[in-house]
Amino acid sequence: MEIKDLLKNLHLIEIRTRKKMQGGLASSYRNVFRGQGLEFSEVREYVEGDDIRLIDWNVSARFHNLYVKQLMEERELNIITALQASRSMDFGTTDKTKFQAAAEVAATLIFSALHTGDRPGLVLYGGRGPVDYVAPKKGTHHGFVLLHKLLDSPLAGDAPETTELMKFLTHGLKKRSVVFLIGDFIYSEWDPDLLEMAARRHDLIGVALLDPAELSGPAGGILRLEGRGLTPRPVAIGGRARDRYRERVQERLAFVRGVFQKARADFLLLQTDSPYEQELHQLFMRRIASSLT
Repeated sequence: MEIKDLLKNLHLIEIRTRKKMQGGLASSYRNVFRGQGLEFSEVREYVEGDDIRLIDWNVSARFHNLYVKQLMEERELNIITALQASRSMDFGTTDKTKFQAAAEVAATLIFSALHTGDRPGLVLYGGRGPVDYVAPKKGTHHGFVLLHKLLDSPLAGDAPETTELMKFLTHGLKKRSVVFLIGDFIYSEWDPDLLEMAARRHDLIGVALLDPAELSGPAGGILRLEGRGLTPRPVAIGGRARDRYRERVQERLAFVRGVFQKARADFLLLQTDSPYEQELHQLFMRRIASSLT
């Protein structure tokens, strides 16, 4: 990608994300990840979208206006986006590949963190080498550094082993963080015990992102099968083959979802053509609702 195109994409992503943050996603993000039971800092006037659980009723009654408690952790939360950067993400039958869609989701999370005063960081995993980590910091400039890293990242390696990633999250990421784990997931190897250890260490949220064709299967007819190390050849795809393919995909998704559920980590399935900001907002609202019960 040319540097001028890269910079254009960075600013377009930032502008789109800023607009989305003006809606319900901003308040639901802020409320679901606001620190709870941590060191009290100060009170400030209530603004629309604040968590009503943090209203200080004594101060509000004294000054005849609503005030909320400000917690120290609100300004010091680490939000880590761990994004799969293997070749399996370089696939798409819509207007974007899985990696491009994942980068947009990551950008939304990065600027959501910056919008609320949190510190975004980035982990790229699944390539040929070890995990690539950019430590969390504040500031819009850091947000563009992370986006530059995302858009300029080469995709390499086959379906990733997640062992090294889980070990890094458990032992290498020292400060407890909110970790959004984004990838296609169904091609990866998962160790339930390692995922559970990482989920005990951090607030872990899995975001599986697939192309619609990966869920529905290939169209029927004669297809040309190509791949690395394969001799191109025609393959006949019938209704029975498509049904079996869909069954296998759903079985694999059920396994991955079960691994996350066992680890008590959230799991969200997106498609490359999903209205992902709405689905993230719904996930955050579900988390808020569950914390009130």
